[in-house]
Amino acid sequence: MPLQRLLIDRARFRALAPEDDLHQALEVPDGWQPAQLPGCVHLDLLRNGQIPDPFFGLNEAAVQWIGERDWLYDCTFELSAEQLAQPYVELCFEGLDTFAEVYLNGAHILSSQNMFVPQRAAAKAHLRAGENRLAVRFESALRRGKALEAQHGVRAVWNGDPSRVYVRKAQYHYGWDWGPRLLTAGIWRPLYVEAYQARIAELHVQPSLSDDLARADLLVQAHIQGEAESARLTLYDPSGALIESVQVAPLDSAVRHTFTLKAPRLWYPHGYGAQARYRVVAELIGARGVLDRRDVRLGLRKVRLVQAPLADQAGTSFYFEINNVPIFCSGANWIPADSFTPRLTATRYHEWLKLAVEANMLMLRVWGGGIYEDEAFYELCDELGVLIWQDFMFACGMYPAYSEFLENVRAEALAQLKRLRHYACIVLWCGNNEDYQIAESLQAYDPDFSGAFAQTAFPAREIYERLLPKLCAEHDPTRPYWPGSPYGGKSVMDQTVGDRHTWEIWHGNIADYQDYARYSGRFISEFGMQALPILPTLEAFTAPEERTLESAALRYHNKASEGFMRLNHYLTRNVGLADALPEYAYLTQLVQAEAAAAAFESWRLGWREHGKRYIGGALIWQLNDCYPAISWALVDYYLRPKPAYYRVKRALAPLALILSAEGPKVTCWAVSQRLQPLEATLQLDCWSLDGELRDQIRAVVPIGANGATLLLTHSAPSAELCVWSARLWQGEQIVARTARFPEPLHSVDYSAARLTVTALGEGRYRLSTDRPVRGVWLEAEDADGRWDDNLLDLLPDEPREICLTVGVGGVRRVRWYGGFAQM
Repeated sequence: MPLQRLLIDRARFRALAPEDDLHQALEVPDGWQPAQLPGCVHLDLLRNGQIPDPFFGLNEAAVQWIGERDWLYDCTFELSAEQLAQPYVELCFEGLDTFAEVYLNGAHILSSQNMFVPQRAAAKAHLRAGENRLAVRFESALRRGKALEAQHGVRAVWNGDPSRVYVRKAQYHYGWDWGPRLLTAGIWRPLYVEAYQARIAELHVQPSLSDDLARADLLVQAHIQGEAESARLTLYDPSGALIESVQVAPLDSAVRHTFTLKAPRLWYPHGYGAQARYRVVAELIGARGVLDRRDVRLGLRKVRLVQAPLADQAGTSFYFEINNVPIFCSGANWIPADSFTPRLTATRYHEWLKLAVEANMLMLRVWGGGIYEDEAFYELCDELGVLIWQDFMFACGMYPAYSEFLENVRAEALAQLKRLRHYACIVLWCGNNEDYQIAESLQAYDPDFSGAFAQTAFPAREIYERLLPKLCAEHDPTRPYWPGSPYGGKSVMDQTVGDRHTWEIWHGNIADYQDYARYSGRFISEFGMQALPILPTLEAFTAPEERTLESAALRYHNKASEGFMRLNHYLTRNVGLADALPEYAYLTQLVQAEAAAAAFESWRLGWREHGKRYIGGALIWQLNDCYPAISWALVDYYLRPKPAYYRVKRALAPLALILSAEGPKVTCWAVSQRLQPLEATLQLDCWSLDGELRDQIRAVVPIGANGATLLLTHSAPSAELCVWSARLWQGEQIVARTARFPEPLHSVDYSAARLTVTALGEGRYRLSTDRPVRGVWLEAEDADGRWDDNLLDLLPDEPREICLTVGVGGVRRVRWYGGFAQM
């Protein structure tokens, strides 16, 4: 009989005190409520009307008791005599959060202490035909962590309760500077029973590409549990056509075969080529047919992390080559898209990743304080061509390295390596987030020491420099490993080696965002600026009377230390303050947009020709939110882009113009990710602030491939303040444009501009102005409306058309720096 899988998706649950006996609790008729699986206790309580929405107002504080209790989940399921007669019957838990004891028909069968380790238990001896009862007791992760902390000592952390470093659970559940403290528990990933004669316990396809990419060898290895006569291995090309099928006899519970491809079709990140993926199917064959079947979709690509000397600067490069093509990896950091991850669906992942691709982002960094994402996330990244920098789940803490903890981490890393290694999108495994940085701040990190790490003040180096790289080399040798982020050189702040987190702007000395170029690195894996979300999102988590700048609810949803003080600092220096919430929100959004563009543009200029690839990538903190908040996110929890999203989209365009000004002199650059040089016509205009064209230059310019090209330098015709605009033409089409306004923004009054918004039908609008105007933002009537472009700088001779691409209705209001109009 083929493998049968019985999904268990319904249960009941109740709270327990630590001293409560599980078996007695199961017999108590009162206090039970229905639960959905997969899920978590907060969602079950919310669904049953037992708690208020933790995301609204101050409700987070009112639900803290949940993380301090134990919880019991109880479910029944039916097995037939035929299923029970199979040689193997097993209970499979893809995720238990976190400290769990599992009982089947009264017998203890499993203990778990790691949210990230799937569990499988032989169950046949405890099962019966008909109804069976499964009970799972979840102990408070906070209480268990505190007990481990009492045993092993308090360790330093940034964010959250310090006991979290002892608990292999999503660290952001303990609260972060952008998210709430919501300590979940539950069966957070699928639960099922498998009954079988034989199964494919593991299917691994390890590709090897020749240096010239003309040949690929695909080593297929299938590990078998149970008895099968043979295995059939089949390879299909990216269009679905059969390439080859072979039948192999198992040897020592495994089968192996190598497929060879000549001129293989390769997988590329979007914008560089197709996302071709082959499919390998493995089938176990018994006397009566197929016993089990698994398949893997596989993108073939060669990854190299290039750290080489530079022609004329100290240090070494840090950039990725995909299929021998050097790539500037622009993009963002990714956090879990919900505090309650069981409600994330493939559809929602697709919406998020589509937003990233449409913003011209090539890479997302899956940050180390969250989760190893669901397969749907990585499958979509493969499909859409998004590169993934994958952290292991350690963040901002001094983690221990005693033997039991190391074994727990080993099981976690091995499980995740085997689960995720066939995804082409993942191009780097990284040991942690900011653990070297916190160690350095405590003077606990000596980069020259290589002895017994576990005996030092920074014991987790045993994990990051020995355990994890060894496991990666053994189980996933096709991509590089990096010990941490940031990491490199004698200090994590080194600007010449490795990757860097640039937080001198916002954190640190609260430097001006106009100075991002001063705080560069070989790869900037974090930087960012906070902003409020759009008004419908603010309204979603506040009552009407709380929609003021002084409201407790508003401030409660900014988790950053001194968040509003830092927002006000950047407003004061650049755009001025506002008393009303709508105007204040817009001003923070404008500053966030300007800061993000200043960073990306300055660092893209560090991507030059071979030997001068000074900066290999920049990942903004952060793309997304886990709940509705005031944070660094470009897109809020409800998938609503902030204005900065559109500004970043233009800054990361495959072909973009960059203007820099110093006094009356302006310099124009082009940055291109195209792999062939091109020629275009550059038009550079100088506008007075009242809308008079003072100067214009047109020139045919060559633009180099895959890098930054200096196009021209020019001086203004007078010392008066002016606005520069640049447009790049190919034939009659504008292929890139930008503008440079005087800094800081509040040095000019733009309120006199006469802005016209004309509805053209079918969601399209034309915007025009009589003089230069900054930051034109159209607010859609539909709270979830999205545009093909927004937050525009307008010039007198260049009306712009934009279109509402998601949502219905029209424009509710238009804002710009210095004014707004209700529509």
